[in-house]
Amino acid sequence: MALMNKALSIILPHQHAINSNVYYLDRTENAPAELHVEVIRTSRGSSMGQVRLIQEGRLTCLFSGLFSDFNFMKGANGLETKLPEIMSSVDEADFQSMNYDKLKKGFTPSFIQQLNLRVHPKHAWWDRDTKADDAEARCSAFLELEGGIPDAFVLSYLSDILPPVVTNKYGPLGWVPTLTLTTNIRQLPTTSKLFIDGIAKDLNNGYFEQDCNIWDMEGNLVATSRQIAKILKSEEKISS
Repeated sequence: MALMNKALSIILPHQHAINSNVYYLDRTENAPAELHVEVIRTSRGSSMGQVRLIQEGRLTCLFSGLFSDFNFMKGANGLETKLPEIMSSVDEADFQSMNYDKLKKGFTPSFIQQLNLRVHPKHAWWDRDTKADDAEARCSAFLELEGGIPDAFVLSYLSDILPPVVTNKYGPLGWVPTLTLTTNIRQLPTTSKLFIDGIAKDLNNGYFEQDCNIWDMEGNLVATSRQIAKILKSEEKISS
């Protein structure tokens, strides 16, 4: 997603994808791929385009983005979405590094390993009893990536960084593919450390929605996302 965002920003006259939608149509392998970029519309204040990710002749991802430029935005502020209370419900030192190799060696994905991601102890599903009555489909965590304050492309990367948060309620469920993801980048952060809060809801026929909010440490809401994902063989896995 971050690569498709970057490709479109190079072509369009505006820098920042204030809204993007990605459809994951097929599995993308760790292999060469092509990005086909199309400009749909440009205007003074915004522009829009589309990117197709092609791999071995297959369309695996379709990305559409509405771009503007935070450097020139003006307007009123209000209706603030504040940092959630759960962030300060326990000491930051008690948040646990996300590393679930204890379940199976090599189980933690490489894109998690390169990130300092520390999870609220109630949401560290790999190290707690997911059958507990208070287990919820949620993951709250501090995020920090080496290299300084995140730019818009890092925010794209982070908007879907969490494992499916339903695992905190139901335990390991195997591959839970994201089918479509909408991301809104609201502003650029002012701190290198961020806080993310992801909540799943409305599990129907194996499909659920997962919402994420991301703030910087100054309390600025910098990005939001919503995705639809599917628990494969959900009836069998959850009932067991």
